[in-house]
Amino acid sequence: MKSEGRSADQILANQLIDHSSWHFFQAISWLDFAKRTQKPSALHYAAFELRYGIEYLFFELLVLSNRNLTEEEYRKCVGDPHRMKKMLKSSEVGYSTLVEFSRILLELDRDAPKLRFWKLEDLFKYWGMASELLHFVGVHTRTYNDDGWFVRSLARLESILDPIWTASTTTLGFGLLSRDTMEPEVRQAWEEFSACTLNEDDLKTRMRIIQPALQERRRRALC
Repeated sequence: MKSEGRSADQILANQLIDHSSWHFFQAISWLDFAKRTQKPSALHYAAFELRYGIEYLFFELLVLSNRNLTEEEYRKCVGDPHRMKKMLKSSEVGYSTLVEFSRILLELDRDAPKLRFWKLEDLFKYWGMASELLHFVGVHTRTYNDDGWFVRSLARLESILDPIWTASTTTLGFGLLSRDTMEPEVRQAWEEFSACTLNEDDLKTRMRIIQPALQERRRRALC
């Protein structure tokens, strides 16, 4: 389905999909609607869907990096993206470190799927920019009735949505290596890498050395 040229009714009636990308699609649809109609309200709708999508994405990343997430921990994060960020950056989860580890290992495997890895700091910057349009923006004479304000606000939202939507539509998806299913040698490398006792170059060297043994073991497991 294309995001361009949709009416407000079509956007609102869009079939729900349980994924953050659904909200990004809604956001980019509202942004296109705002461009075509010059309706300021559509900017707010786009900002809302963008922010909601980012918060949903935070939750997806938390689940992805912490398979042992409890119901109680989940409830603490609902409605509190800052708490979610704290959990993602905690030593137990270590999302950013696991991202780097996954990226390095997948780059060494030419048959690995093309995945995207989200940077928390970028996402929180985007979240803050989207939030600006969810609060009072000023009297109408300086905002809604000001063509300059409309153009600047639209361009600001577009600068956030473009990289997110491009990343969402040019890769297979996002993912991480599972610590629970890592082979012993990989798990040992992960523990050293996460403890900062193994740098990227040494990790690559070690993985290249043990790769033939890992591939042979996996081949035998399939026989």
